[in-house]
Amino acid sequence: MGALDSIPNVTIADPVRREDAAAVAKPSAGGIRAILARWWVAFWLSSVCVVSGHLMIKAGLNGLTVSGSAAHTLIGRVIQTLMQPEVVIGLLIYGFGTVCWMIAVSQKDISFLFPLSSVNYVLVVAASAVLFGEMISIKRALGVALIVVGMVVLNRKSGKERG
Repeated sequence: MGALDSIPNVTIADPVRREDAAAVAKPSAGGIRAILARWWVAFWLSSVCVVSGHLMIKAGLNGLTVSGSAAHTLIGRVIQTLMQPEVVIGLLIYGFGTVCWMIAVSQKDISFLFPLSSVNYVLVVAASAVLFGEMISIKRALGVALIVVGMVVLNRKSGKERG
């Protein structure tokens, strides 16, 4: 059973144009399922959740103090880490983002979506500077700029594709 099998009013007749079938889903008919049937909604929700999940996990790890006998064993450190509420919430948000990613990939080619997911790097760098006060060096900023340029180049339509 595929990720879209439970979404009402979506018929995927032509595997080459799966995104067209998802675009005709009516939001009023299926609520959240119909909205997620649009690949770009599922993709962006995936990005927001994955980035938010990573940031929550980082926040939980920043507040982590491993003490006592647990600090001396790997299992003890893992258990204390997983007991941090921010870490657990971050993992749940990240998991939901993964489900959204699966929905997006079921509608679009992964060779198209995966390069777009590079936006996550950009969002994490920006958010880490704002939320955690991390310094972004010139070298790191240039690397992020190259990622943005790469996303634009990979997704820019050629003259043949436009008309």
